[in-house]
Amino acid sequence: MPYKLAIIGAAGHVNLVLDELPQFPNVHFSAYAPSFEGEDVSRYEGLQGGISSQKGYSDWRQMLDAEEPDIVIICGRYDLNGPIAIEAARRGIHIISEKPSAQKLEEVDMLRQLVQDHGIVYAIMLPMRYEAAFFTARQLVHRGIIGEPYLISAQKSYQWGHDRPTWYADPNKYGSTMTWVGIHAFDYARWVANVDYTWVCAHHANLVHTERPGCQDVATVMAQLANGGSAVFHLDYLRPAGAPTHGDDRLRIAGSKGVLEVCDRGTRLHLTTQTRDIPSWPSEQPDRTLFSDFVAAVEGQGQLLVPAKEAFDITAFAIKAAQAADGGNMVKV
Repeated sequence: MPYKLAIIGAAGHVNLVLDELPQFPNVHFSAYAPSFEGEDVSRYEGLQGGISSQKGYSDWRQMLDAEEPDIVIICGRYDLNGPIAIEAARRGIHIISEKPSAQKLEEVDMLRQLVQDHGIVYAIMLPMRYEAAFFTARQLVHRGIIGEPYLISAQKSYQWGHDRPTWYADPNKYGSTMTWVGIHAFDYARWVANVDYTWVCAHHANLVHTERPGCQDVATVMAQLANGGSAVFHLDYLRPAGAPTHGDDRLRIAGSKGVLEVCDRGTRLHLTTQTRDIPSWPSEQPDRTLFSDFVAAVEGQGQLLVPAKEAFDITAFAIKAAQAADGGNMVKV
């Protein structure tokens, strides 16, 4: 059946949807609007390549009223993800949201309830589960090759670039580097290792990019695992401009029977056990994507690789990690 799709905002990973829309002729991109007054959404004007025509609105609430979409993509300013999703969920609209789901725990709780009450599909833009190295690493851990995971270390390092929004200067709008950047590592580490976090402590600061004081450019997070182990995360915006890629993503899991590492900016798997050392374990590319999973779930024919419960759980963890940093204490997850 046909579905009307609307987009709110133009930040983040909206191309996870735009790049695949031509493959889903039953999904009609009908309209778009900014998430806040003055946001530049001109990228949607006159899109080509098989994407259907769309109408621009100046107010997203007016757009939802007029268009009554079946699906809404939320990619606006980070503090608005939660309030916009809450309004969409109240209307029974299926949602793909940029992360974090929200910046306040009470908004996360409200979204959980609304998604459940209205029976809608909610997806979050955490695409690293779909990357070959992390997808394959999960299979290896679940096969028991490294035994019980007890120590995790992960990294997210980004270049600063030249176009960080001015609202990165406002912590009430930006939120936290833990909720915007760290959430990726928190999620792929938990998912690959199949562990639960129980306590968290953290530190973060803005030390280099002082023109955007609301954005922490260095952060360290330590979490206790339910099995008695621990996880450490390093986050930064200090990757040099001369580096070959924008980001450098890493993961190391030490288990009772071996060590598994995602190396080389998230492209290579290194497996070491008591009997073998394989520097380049072949990675398996999943035959699915975030948007294809979402459409299948809306049609009742598939499941999300990041279910709504896990999206809300990892958002809540990231918020609590930021709270631990701000309060200088340990926070129970």
